[in-house]
Amino acid sequence: MSNFFNRLTRSRDGAQRSQPNRPGCGLPSCSGPQTFWQRLHRRHAGTFLQGVFYCRPECLETALTAQLSRLHVLAPAALPPNRIPLGLLMVARGKLTYSEVLAALEAQRRARSGKIGEWIEKLGFATEQDVTSALALQWGCPVASSSDPSATETVSRIPLALLEAFHMLPLNYAPSTNTLYLAFGERVDHAVLYAIEKILDCRTQPCVAPRKTIARHLEHLRQQPRPSDVEFGPMNDFAEMSRISSSYIARLSPDEVRLSRVGRFIWLHLKVSTSATNLLFRLKTQSQSSQFLVLSSQQQHTTANAYSHGEMGTEN
Repeated sequence: MSNFFNRLTRSRDGAQRSQPNRPGCGLPSCSGPQTFWQRLHRRHAGTFLQGVFYCRPECLETALTAQLSRLHVLAPAALPPNRIPLGLLMVARGKLTYSEVLAALEAQRRARSGKIGEWIEKLGFATEQDVTSALALQWGCPVASSSDPSATETVSRIPLALLEAFHMLPLNYAPSTNTLYLAFGERVDHAVLYAIEKILDCRTQPCVAPRKTIARHLEHLRQQPRPSDVEFGPMNDFAEMSRISSSYIARLSPDEVRLSRVGRFIWLHLKVSTSATNLLFRLKTQSQSSQFLVLSSQQQHTTANAYSHGEMGTEN
């Protein structure tokens, strides 16, 4: 009998030595597994959220709900003003006349849509290359010269909805410096660059590419299957976001979860071994939230009438 307990003790000591060193749970109120057998059972359990380890699904869900609540109320970063308006910059470079800039602004005002660069091109005042060069000078970035197929893997790790919303495209990836180069066709958004750095754990460098070229690439991506992208919304219930996220985490058992607020989106990146799943929650705009409140107060309308006006469909 004593030999049996000696072997059991040696087995326990060996298991303790072979058990990977896990940090303590990041949730202060977590009691955690107490006995050796509980710790041994959970030696492979646990997930990192924003670089902090959580030992149990309950701990992770509590921390995730707190993170989503914080991001939900976080106001999107204000876009910085351009140092020099694009039209005046092109006038200074001799690519436009002042009257042409006024004509493009007037066309934009009447249409109530489009960027000033688009109207400059539509009216034939300058070429797309002229506009792209001016945008690069405006934002202090180089003009993209070519793309590299090595960035394809990284494209799949950034949700397509984000690429479309910010009119950007991963252009190249340099493994030696862990740097991802992203091309923008309109405004270079440094807030989204920062979010990508934190989510994908890399450095980012912006550049500017012709708007039509990026639009063409994005259209091509829309035709490709993207099973790793899962989008929800519009929604504003962070508790529901937490329930959805926890359900995916329980099913996929990711090693690491990272999340960030990116414009009107909350992006969760679930890393599982060498693959990843993106959960993207599209937040309601203020006008959408107001419309929902109005619809909720009009109880006299029937469901059929709501569907006939297309109102119920916009909320699903």
